[in-house]
Amino acid sequence: MELKFEELGISAPLAGALRKNMQITTPTPVQKQAIPLILQGKNVMAQSKTGTGKTIAFILPILDKMQGKQNECLILLPTRELAKQVYRVVKGLAYGRLSAMTIYGGVSINRQIKKLERGINIIVGTPGRIIDLYKRRKLNLKDIRYVVLDEGDRLWDMGFAPDVKYILRQIKTNYQFMLFSATLDYDMRDLVKKHTKNKFEFLDLSRDELTVKSTLQFYYLIDLFKDKYDTFIQVLKNENPEHALVFVNTRKTADWLSRRLKNERRIDHRVGLLSGKMSQFQREEVLQAFRDRKINMLIATDVAARGLDIEDISHVMNYDVPKYPEVYVHRIGRTSRMSKKGVAITLVLKDEYVHLCNIEGLIDKEIHKRETRRQERKRKRFTIY
Repeated sequence: MELKFEELGISAPLAGALRKNMQITTPTPVQKQAIPLILQGKNVMAQSKTGTGKTIAFILPILDKMQGKQNECLILLPTRELAKQVYRVVKGLAYGRLSAMTIYGGVSINRQIKKLERGINIIVGTPGRIIDLYKRRKLNLKDIRYVVLDEGDRLWDMGFAPDVKYILRQIKTNYQFMLFSATLDYDMRDLVKKHTKNKFEFLDLSRDELTVKSTLQFYYLIDLFKDKYDTFIQVLKNENPEHALVFVNTRKTADWLSRRLKNERRIDHRVGLLSGKMSQFQREEVLQAFRDRKINMLIATDVAARGLDIEDISHVMNYDVPKYPEVYVHRIGRTSRMSKKGVAITLVLKDEYVHLCNIEGLIDKEIHKRETRRQERKRKRFTIY
């Protein structure tokens, strides 16, 4: 039985927002260890690789604990791109209860000042512009209750250590301190010890394996969206899966794909649908049919498939590539059970290729490309010798 975020102490509304907006239902190792500690008010220094779900590990418990005060949480990152990423996660989970903004250089400081004057709960930014606004007396740090240094090693590598130390010296409140980094040097460790009075929990998750080693992973690259369904049919012919779980990103796609596959004459699969709008009785009925092989291909969204525990799934097929790498890990973890080698297949449109790269970065493994016969013939036809 997979662990749920509620079991770690996260409130039901927040866990629900995570499922709805990010299709994430089960925690990664860093989330399992960090979330309970942060909820307990502990200072945390965590060593964990980039892409292991660190952002959610600190955002979820902070959002649950926040009281809605102005400038209550400060999250420092080395680049504007990372600040934007963290901001998107905050925005997707705050469900209108809390406000957030990004602060970084290269954009109008006057607009940032106006936003701060209106009142902001969570500040996500880079050190240089944060200091600039503080020295102009436009950014007040007197109510800070949570401070997060994310991508700590990159903050140090990019020369931000003096700026970070300056910012921390200006905060006089008894704040909860969190530092997440892929590596931790002595200077960072000393910083945590100093600003927590040596009261912190150290988590070392740098060696965690996030994917099932025995799963064979492949992808098919598709030029045009209009070719996606026909390519999927060709993939099914190539793979001939015995017992497949097919993931899509939305309920609408799940309904459409299941209807179309049930009427598809080019394949011989018994297709079922697992939808979030089903009653618990209907859901159990479909799952039992899948376990009994009366259905051998089940179409599902991540939300509908949460808590799914079925043995002998030969293939996990991503009709839609997940936008968040952690979701991919949760999906393919449903095959290769009981020491059996499973297969994970992902359909990737050309403009979605960046998502595949992010997945490979998270799992630290190359996903190999495959082609249908039609794709292979087309490639050879246009190859110039």
